[in-house]
Amino acid sequence: MTQSTTTPEATTGRNARGLFLLSTGVVFAIAAVVMLLITVVGISTLQSDALARINEQNLSYRAEFGFVERELSVLSAMTAVPAMLLIVAVCFLIPGYLRRRGVIAERDTTFWRGGSHTAKYKPLPLGLHAAWALLPLAAWVLLVVIPLRNLIGGTAWPAGLKDENSSAVWMLLAAYGGLAAALFAAIVVSLIKKVVYTARVARHPEAVDGSAGKGLWRWVTFRWRFDLWLAGLGGAFVGLCWIALGFDDTPFFIATLAIGLALLAAGLLLAVNYWRAGEPLGAGESYS
Repeated sequence: MTQSTTTPEATTGRNARGLFLLSTGVVFAIAAVVMLLITVVGISTLQSDALARINEQNLSYRAEFGFVERELSVLSAMTAVPAMLLIVAVCFLIPGYLRRRGVIAERDTTFWRGGSHTAKYKPLPLGLHAAWALLPLAAWVLLVVIPLRNLIGGTAWPAGLKDENSSAVWMLLAAYGGLAAALFAAIVVSLIKKVVYTARVARHPEAVDGSAGKGLWRWVTFRWRFDLWLAGLGGAFVGLCWIALGFDDTPFFIATLAIGLALLAAGLLLAVNYWRAGEPLGAGESYS
């Protein structure tokens, strides 16, 4: 890999572009939250006949690389708009963060060490990392805990909604509440990984110099981040299982909680062994 010297002018330009990308991502993220609020309120207040008409309408679109025509209900499309805005936001936030705090380079690949492009960036301090976990936690409380408490108590929204409206509203709350729970779990497990990794490096700095990494651990924890994927999936199960209690479905609650805890445990087990990958924190590589 060739080395290059970065001039102050290039660094300033990179930081300016990174700030622009981050700002754009924040705008899209705020727009997603606003759209979610508008959609929830709109579905809650629609008359049953109007909601039924919307649900019966379909939109045609091309899938499978444009060769297959499929249909999507208008109601499903409405619920997907905030998610699409969040995806667009991430497409700006990640490169923006890398441009502000990281460096991207090229290299040769091997079987265990794939990725023709690598990224190195400065990890967040532990305190700021922990503070970020509060954001998805607050979203989960607003989307799941408070509506579920109101439903069980039967005194406030969304209790009292008609069946059609209630089903559509809970579909929205569960979808985005599950996403918030998944993000919270992934951030917390990532924080634990950082604490364990830092302590390990302090005692054995030679364990993460890049030469001691074992292929399988590197492939699982560094290349594909299965620790965070499993933790996020488990967090979604655990975060949403409580909704079953609002509909008196105890067996479903127990089964979903057990699955979520098992996935969380698997993700946490991989996370605390991340040091075995032989790679530093604040690094990543492309998938091709």
